[in-house]
Amino acid sequence: MDRKPFTQPSHSVIEPSTRQGRVLASALLDVYHRLGASTCAAYLPTEDRRTLAASMIVDSPLGFGIPPGFDVDDLSWPTTRSYRTGELVAFDEAGIWEGARRSPRPYTANIAFSMAIASAPIRTSRNRFGTIGIRLVPPRSVTTEERAYMQAVADRLACDLEESTGGEEAVTAPLVPVFIPEGPKPAAGDPDLERRLLEAVAAAAARSSHLYLVQRLARELAGAAQVSEILALAQTRVVQAFGGKASALSVVEGERLHVAGAVDLPREVVRDIEGTPMSRRTPETDTVTTARVRLFGSAEEVERAYPGVTVDPDRGARGYFPLLYGGRAMGCCTVEFAGSRQPLSATETTLLSLLLEQVAQSLGRARSQEVEHALTRRIQHTLLPGSPPHIPEAVTTARYFSATDGVAVGGDWYDVLNLPDGSIGLVIGDVEGHNLAAAAVMGQLRSIVRAYAAEGHEPAVVLERSNRVLSGLDTDLFATCCCMWVDVATGAATIASAGHPGPLVGDGPDVAQPQLAVGPPLGVDTRAVYRDTAIELRPGSVVALFTDGLLNERRLGFDDAIGQLTGLLADKGSEDLEVLADAMVHAGSAREAGGDDAALVLMRFEGAQPHETARVARMSVQRHDLLGVAQARHFLRDALRQWSLLPMLDDLEVLVSEVVTNALIHAHSEVDLRLRAYPHRIRVEVRDSDPYPPVPTTLLRDDALNVEAESGRGLLIVDALATAWGSSPAGRGKTTWFEIGVRADGP
Repeated sequence: MDRKPFTQPSHSVIEPSTRQGRVLASALLDVYHRLGASTCAAYLPTEDRRTLAASMIVDSPLGFGIPPGFDVDDLSWPTTRSYRTGELVAFDEAGIWEGARRSPRPYTANIAFSMAIASAPIRTSRNRFGTIGIRLVPPRSVTTEERAYMQAVADRLACDLEESTGGEEAVTAPLVPVFIPEGPKPAAGDPDLERRLLEAVAAAAARSSHLYLVQRLARELAGAAQVSEILALAQTRVVQAFGGKASALSVVEGERLHVAGAVDLPREVVRDIEGTPMSRRTPETDTVTTARVRLFGSAEEVERAYPGVTVDPDRGARGYFPLLYGGRAMGCCTVEFAGSRQPLSATETTLLSLLLEQVAQSLGRARSQEVEHALTRRIQHTLLPGSPPHIPEAVTTARYFSATDGVAVGGDWYDVLNLPDGSIGLVIGDVEGHNLAAAAVMGQLRSIVRAYAAEGHEPAVVLERSNRVLSGLDTDLFATCCCMWVDVATGAATIASAGHPGPLVGDGPDVAQPQLAVGPPLGVDTRAVYRDTAIELRPGSVVALFTDGLLNERRLGFDDAIGQLTGLLADKGSEDLEVLADAMVHAGSAREAGGDDAALVLMRFEGAQPHETARVARMSVQRHDLLGVAQARHFLRDALRQWSLLPMLDDLEVLVSEVVTNALIHAHSEVDLRLRAYPHRIRVEVRDSDPYPPVPTTLLRDDALNVEAESGRGLLIVDALATAWGSSPAGRGKTTWFEIGVRADGP
């Protein structure tokens, strides 16, 4: 067969009342009865030609179980493979499950029982229309004669479709598939076949298509976790299926309407709905208040019913449908139809209201979960430490991730402390559980450890006293914890552990985990005794403290997972600390495999430095204080003058201005600016409390979107001028950092 591209310049949606629809229905019934199939369906391309959608289905007992569509490029299935190759393709049961395994989309719900599948292409040498597919339950082989018959029917159908369209028009799948009854069985020369077929379709198609709509929407809503996914289904599966061309879903929040999502409505219409007080009389507020549907055949009808509401006369008919959730109307779905007419029949209005009630149930649950999720994440956020100390002798960074998909918060925590004697303290811990109780104990325990550390106690004493306090709290939870105090003047370090893995210490390619006298977890034994272990750090050494959520223990086992982190520290210990932290967090997809929180603290010991060579500086800018950008430039100039690096001022001023401005506008938090000068480079860090990283966006054609892309433009400048840069989550927010090399005209 000729494999040249098919030419399909225009489209015609298949309908049972047209000649194309009748010949397609006749072909399906012919194949269905002749081969004794359990299901028989025609898959036709959607208008964008990216999907083969179920378009006409024989209304058999298993007809509702067929997949609604396939991506054209997914060749894991007979439907798409026969369409793309132009040849009949059949899969036995093993082939079907292999296709399910390879396919990027889940179809297991559609193959829950044993079956065989065959698909024949509907094609001519000029056009490719779609496929006819059958399912055989129980599975059996499709004989050579059956294959030939099935392809012959598909070929005749293709010729009929090409003739009826004049060879210049392709057929397109309808939004909702048409169900045709199992009878009448086609008979050669039957002059009444078309009449009887149309009568049967008229009697049964609407019923089955409606049931299919309900079943498909329920199945897809069950898999929609995000509000955005639910809004997309409301438009594509509900509004468009009833002839709607635009829609908006608004919900009541604080006695006002808030637009949760809108599709293809003018911005002024969305603005008119947004923020409408429930005390004001509009079609949306009346729909919510009375929980009744309102239909208007034209814009003029809307304005007559609501004199204070202005509707563009060029817009079409409108419908307003209550979103029912928990026995009341939580909002309104505004639907705009093409043209001025009575948009829906009584039956269609009832069905559309039923479908939108399903949407409202899912939307209400999703919004409740998102609110709870935001609350628990905010609690977790406030319990994490702020920016770590900024000192010449050590560089630190940290990571925390919650690996759970739901609203749970975890008990992992970390801290970096300035100790009374000038030392630095590193703390990492993990409270049992993933809930608010664990988070509350974590917050208490972090404060307890901080308090005892501030009194100047050694790590073992801090753990002993924290253990007694935790044992006295009204909780059954226990916690593991590791404390490491580092004397930055000498490199002497003291470590104690309460049931927690000890730190990894890297010195170039050599990485070791010190042997500790590990005591029991906190909260298990009030009389537990903990022991300190002393080690020495050399300048350039890197220390990593971590929780078990960072270990890919489920796949590798504990020892091999520790070995994986050890190898990473050996390979990347000399790299930037932020880069090393990202690599350790994402090593082997540990977070996905572990299903646990993950916390990590890294410190690079720079070694004691004479005061005159210690070149670090730090300042803070209050949230939303854009005048602070000028202050940051003055601070930068003063620091560079003091370090005799003024030749670097121009480039650094541009970079600091861009990053600090970006943080002030988008992070909604105080901004911490840190400078550190090395012999051959200058490092700048900007820390804020927004955990979402900036993205250097390409310039957009849409002026409205360009406003939102300003931060991306600034980062394009950073990308052009800096020798290295990055952005990583750290503490309560993120750190955006960049480095620039010291030029030859510098000192």
